Amino acid sequence: MSDEVKMKPAICTQCGGTLEVDPTKETAECPYCGASFIVEKAVNNYNVKYANIGHADNVNIDVSGVFDMIGKQMSESRQMRREERKEERARRAENEKLFFKLFFKVAIGFFALTFIIFIIMHVFNLWGDDDGSSTQPGYEQTEQAGEAWSDDDEFVFDNESIFKDEDE
Repeated sequence: MSDEVKMKPAICTQCGGTLEVDPTKETAECPYCGASFIVEKAVNNYNVKYANIGHADNVNIDVSGVFDMIGKQMSESRQMRREERKEERARRAENEKLFFKLFFKVAIGFFALTFIIFIIMHVFNLWGDDDGSSTQPGYEQTEQAGEAWSDDDEFVFDNESIFKDEDE
């Protein structure tokens, strides 16, 4: 047997110089920069830098962790989108409720105002046609419908004669 040790190529961890080292030793010294380095790291640096894969047919790359991570991210993303859509539907429903409440209040206000105007017109006898005749039930004008009104016009209410000016 030969006591001869086969030297391995390595790269200095300090200066990056290419050199040969004894793989049986733990440390070595760089002939270029004089730095001490761990032999195993220097050999690994060389192997990584000058790795040559001739045939990729028998290289196994485990990517299951990558796919698991991507699947988890996609699942989390889908869950976030579901929650966002659910919150958006809740906001829309709340806005619709507020809209219908407001619409109902405005409609009630409109009908109340219309009713009040109707009552005021009825109480103050503001009904009238363009020709000056009264259209309110129970009142009849004694003169012709086409004539203009005057302060002396006579009105008949329940078949009784009522004069606006009682001095006559």
